[in-house]
Amino acid sequence: MSDDRRWISLSAGACLLVALVAGPVASAGAEESAANPAPRDFGGHQFNPSVLVPDPFISTTFVNYTGAGSAVNHVVPVYNLHGEKIAEISANIGFLQLGFGYQQAINQRVALRADLNGAARVGTSAQSILADGVSAVYGYGAGTTVNLVRRPAWQLAATADVRANTLFAVSPLSFVQSVVNSVAAGDTAGALEAAEDSLLAAGDNQRVLGGIRVAYTPASWIGFTGFIEGGVGSRFKKGSDNLGVTNLGIAASFNLAPLIRCPIGLVGSFRNETLSEKGDDLGSFQAFGLGIFYTGRRFFSVGLDNAWSTVKQAQTDQKLDVVQNRLLLRYDFK
Repeated sequence: MSDDRRWISLSAGACLLVALVAGPVASAGAEESAANPAPRDFGGHQFNPSVLVPDPFISTTFVNYTGAGSAVNHVVPVYNLHGEKIAEISANIGFLQLGFGYQQAINQRVALRADLNGAARVGTSAQSILADGVSAVYGYGAGTTVNLVRRPAWQLAATADVRANTLFAVSPLSFVQSVVNSVAAGDTAGALEAAEDSLLAAGDNQRVLGGIRVAYTPASWIGFTGFIEGGVGSRFKKGSDNLGVTNLGIAASFNLAPLIRCPIGLVGSFRNETLSEKGDDLGSFQAFGLGIFYTGRRFFSVGLDNAWSTVKQAQTDQKLDVVQNRLLLRYDFK
C-alpha cells in the first residue's frame, strides 16, 4: 500500500470513528458539570492521551489500547554448522498488541498505577516465518506518580516504576540447525530430543526506573507533556549483565474546540529508548506518533494513536522500520 493510500485509509477510519462515537455520547456529554474539572483539563487545555508519552496528572484512570502493525527490513543472520555467519535473510513481520492500565489517585499528590500488556509477532511469508519464527511477549508494570509542583500553567511530577516481560519464541531455523548438528556428531537417535530446546525458547527481563514528568499549557488549544526516566534493565537471555536504560519523550496536544468548535483533538509525539523491552534482537529505537481523538466528553477520550518507528537491530547493521496503528481508550473517573 502506498503512503498516500495509507494516509487516506487512516483518515477515513478516524472520521468514521468520530462519527460513531460523537452521536451516542453527545447527550451524556451535555450532562457533565462544568464545576467538576476533569483530570486532563489543566491550565484550560484538555490534554489528549498518548501511548508513547505518559502524562504527570494525578487521577483515577483506566486506559486500554488494541492495535496491529507491521515491520519491514528485519534482518536475521544465518549460521553454518561451525557457527560462522554465511548469510542474512530479510524478513517482514506482522504483530498484534493489547494493553490495559489503571491508575488510582490516593490523594491530590500521589497516585499508584499498574498495567498489563501483550504482543505477538509472526513472519508474513514462508521465508520470514522460517527465518524469524513466531514469538509472543507479555508483561506487567507497577509504579507511582508524586506531584512535586503544580502551577496554573505547568506541573511537575516524580515517578518510580518496575516493569517485567516474559518472552516465548519458536524458531524453526534453529531447530533444523540443531538437528543437523546432532546428526553430524553421530547422534541420530536422539537428534530430535536434543533439538527441543532450540525450537522453543523462553526468557524474562526486568526494568527498574525513576524519572520526572511535566505538563505545560501556553493556551487553551495547545498543551505539552514530556518525560525522562532512567535506571537499569536486564535482557531475556539468562546470565546477561544488567544494562543502563534511558527513556524520554515529548508530546504536543491540540484541541480544536476552542478554535473552531469542533470536538476533535490531535496529538503529535516522539519517544526514544536506549534498550528495547520486547526482544534481545532489538536495540534502541526512535518513534514518532500522530493521534486523532474525539474530545466531546471531558472524562472520556477515544481515538486512533498511530506510530512510526526506526529500531536498531542488535545483531546486524540494518534498522527495522515499524508501523503501528492502535485504538486508544481512556476514562477518567470523577
